[in-house]
Amino acid sequence: MKVLQLVLCALSLLGLGVRVDAAVLYGATASGAAGRLFRLDPATGAQLQDVGPLSDAAGTNYPITGMAFHPTTGVLYGSTGNNPQATAALLVTIDPATALVTVVGAFNTGITNSSGTPSTMGDIGFDAAGNLFGVGTIGGPQLYSIDAATAQATVIGNTGLTSTTGGGLAISSAGIFYGTPTASRYGTYDSTTGAYTNITNPVKPGGGGAYAALDFSPAGVLYGLNSAPGSPPPTFLVTIDPATGTVTSLGGSVQSLDAIAFRIPEPSVLMLLVPAAVALVRRRR
Repeated sequence: MKVLQLVLCALSLLGLGVRVDAAVLYGATASGAAGRLFRLDPATGAQLQDVGPLSDAAGTNYPITGMAFHPTTGVLYGSTGNNPQATAALLVTIDPATALVTVVGAFNTGITNSSGTPSTMGDIGFDAAGNLFGVGTIGGPQLYSIDAATAQATVIGNTGLTSTTGGGLAISSAGIFYGTPTASRYGTYDSTTGAYTNITNPVKPGGGGAYAALDFSPAGVLYGLNSAPGSPPPTFLVTIDPATGTVTSLGGSVQSLDAIAFRIPEPSVLMLLVPAAVALVRRRR
């Protein structure tokens, strides 16, 4: 009887709308600033927690331009910025609890600018199967597939665009690749050919700039990060209608943010308790 009462109590809490799982939004800085990891309020963009500097065990700091959680392992991956050059164009993993960075390897796109700086990824994203993709920052906003074990990036195809401003990327649960390759463009990529199809010029609540990052929430809402003009650049968290590109501003966020990523927490104790208790009831019948 006690077990049954426990089950009923747990189910009643769920029926009352108690949130046992909640989306957690992380943001990381680059854009001329040192790398730092934050937890953000998905409703307003406000800082909830300063997790800490994005540094490795030796204390080397890594500005982060894109982040994504692996859909099955839960590992948080990041792409590093091109400044400083010593930590440029790398795929890393990040401990979301401590901000500790571990280098996976260099993207090795083979694309550099006139100064020899290699192309990194403006943003990265996983599809539902755990395949990693990114948008290049030099040589145009081309779509790349990335080996998450080695960091090797392979171009999928040419978009026809010659420069990247923003480079946001988000992949829906249906496998649609949404991107903001330049300041005036929001649209989709063909995951097979890399071809880009424009939908609209998205509104920027910061009065300009570009969308540096995109990500879908666990509920399927598309979020964007507007990096606005300024030094350091102010940022604004928005939601975007995937079909039309209509922007709804949620509020200002941390300066110099360049990456966002949603994480679904592990099931709560309550959610783990319910099936276990139900199993006990069945065994006692």
